[in-house]
Amino acid sequence: MLFLAFAIFVLFAIIQIVYHFRYWMRRGVPQLRPSFPFGDFGEFFRQKHGIPMTYANIYARTRHLPYVGIYLSMRPVLFVNDPQMVKDILSRDFEHFHDRGLHVNEETDPLSGNLFSLGGVKWKNMRAKLTPTFTSGCLKGMLAILIDKATVLQKQFAKEIATHNTIEVKDLFARYTTDVIASVAYGIDNDSINNDHDLFRQMGIKVFQQDFKTSLRLALTFFIPKIKALLGFSLVAKDVEDFMINLVSKTIEHRERNGIQRKDMMQLMLQLRNSGSVSINDQQWNLDSSATVKNLTINQVAAQVFVFFVAGYETSSTLMSFCVWELARNPEIQVKVHQEIDSVLSNYGGALTYEALADMEYLECCMEETLRKHPPVSFLNRECTKTYRIPETDVIIDKGTAVVVSLLGMHRDPQHFTQPTEFKPERFSSDEQSNESNKAYFPFGGGPRLCIGMRLGMLQAKVALVTLLAKFEFSLGKEHVKDMELPLKANTLLLVPQDGIQLVVKKR
Repeated sequence: MLFLAFAIFVLFAIIQIVYHFRYWMRRGVPQLRPSFPFGDFGEFFRQKHGIPMTYANIYARTRHLPYVGIYLSMRPVLFVNDPQMVKDILSRDFEHFHDRGLHVNEETDPLSGNLFSLGGVKWKNMRAKLTPTFTSGCLKGMLAILIDKATVLQKQFAKEIATHNTIEVKDLFARYTTDVIASVAYGIDNDSINNDHDLFRQMGIKVFQQDFKTSLRLALTFFIPKIKALLGFSLVAKDVEDFMINLVSKTIEHRERNGIQRKDMMQLMLQLRNSGSVSINDQQWNLDSSATVKNLTINQVAAQVFVFFVAGYETSSTLMSFCVWELARNPEIQVKVHQEIDSVLSNYGGALTYEALADMEYLECCMEETLRKHPPVSFLNRECTKTYRIPETDVIIDKGTAVVVSLLGMHRDPQHFTQPTEFKPERFSSDEQSNESNKAYFPFGGGPRLCIGMRLGMLQAKVALVTLLAKFEFSLGKEHVKDMELPLKANTLLLVPQDGIQLVVKKR
């Protein structure tokens, strides 16, 4: 009798699983062949590939279709391949897809209340408050900090090449971005470039460390947020959360008590907190601390500067690392970059000004091409927030359905980019942009949720690249050949080289 009951239970479970895995078929959407318990994500859960390559492989198998249904374990996900449909989701039909579908609980998980994760009205209000902090005037005001940190990085490169044949550039770039964000966002004069044991650096490493619990936390955050909420997982480890919130609290208290003014992100956040708006001029960034009713709480400020730190720390360092990697593989392109930097700096009397950076158009093309071929954030995710009918079809996407786009797959698709495995900065020149780059290129997303820190991220990367390329040239070591791609880590959400990036660096 017990055996019969067990057999009936197993049969019922199998029927339920089979029925569940036909979700997309019942809606007239083509789908892959999922298997229990991983759905279409066996590559990731078995740690054969990270999320970037898992999604890219799905894209490669289905790119002839505008969209396909997949299963992230048991969760149905709409996987979109058509660039125009992506644009519609991000912009024209934004009201149907305005959230990322991430779990936010500002009481129990305060750092989750950041702009990236927030949805609905809370996201809209926070976005409106933060947008003025990324104007050209604000970025110009922060440029001196970026140049100072890039100069420290340049000196460290000079030290490294005096004693090493090759340099692991990814780690040095990550240290640079750590110091930039620590200074710009938190107002701390950090020096992780010269200090291996710097606490701020260690906290950054901990956010992205490749242990099981961190990988599980990030996977649940992006892919199965309801399970994350059920298990009570926070966005980051408790010690990281406490460190970041206490740091912001002490910084705010110190500045308001002593009337300190500094041209950085924290100053702008304090303006928003106290007056609800941003006001700057060339001489000073005023701060009125007399307001008794605050527009932002300490936790809200901490959540915003934390997400700026996380975004700038890994993505910008990845951009810079892959950019110099591609320049090392393509010395003829590197020569053009050197010539442009030398010429522009000469025109500005050797000064690295905001205007000089803007004039380095070919380097900008190299950075854009790096983002195409090696997008640090290799996928876009949205959640259907209002029932949606795919145009010119009878397919209905229910509210709550997850939507994913593989940027790595799309950016390397020969349908959209000729010779996609080749590094061709000219794709992004003013003459070529209308042909390729505007068609299927979304490194920072798009529409109202376009990455708010895009310009700051590009600026900090460009400052570092100019500062280094003005003095050094990069080439491949003996262990690398020009046509060999770097192996990627298999247990991460981001595009991260398995063993860093080792390059030969010499003074020009």
